[in-house]
Amino acid sequence: MSATETASTTGTQVLVHRRVAWNETDAAGHNHFSAAFRWIEEAEHDLYFGLGFDMSIIDRVPRVHIDIDYSARLYFNDSITVRVVVERVGTSSCTLAFQISKEGGPVAISGSYVIVHAASTTDGSAPWPADIRSALSSGQEIVVRTVLD
Repeated sequence: MSATETASTTGTQVLVHRRVAWNETDAAGHNHFSAAFRWIEEAEHDLYFGLGFDMSIIDRVPRVHIDIDYSARLYFNDSITVRVVVERVGTSSCTLAFQISKEGGPVAISGSYVIVHAASTTDGSAPWPADIRSALSSGQEIVVRTVLD
């Protein structure tokens, strides 16, 4: 985020409850490192859907930076929670934090990443439209459950 962008902590978040799929594990039997990237991206899309965004926004919010830490293993069929939280909304960027944990267990994967709003798929960054900025800053919690108990 550039020094000219204003930032605010919002707390808008999505919680996705799902299971680790077989194809998301590696030869050692635990989650492949790349699965976390898919999980947080899917959760981010659920956030947009839950906030009522036109899903064409997905083409206009590239990821420009990511930090990720792995601290525990997740295994096939584990029930997990993927939590993505809007931490800061700048003029054209947004910082999201994430945590992935086994249901009832410690955080296994955590980090943050930055997305940037673009007015089109060919131009550079552009300010967030007011309605999207407001929704990202609303503090809502969206829960998506794909795991049936």
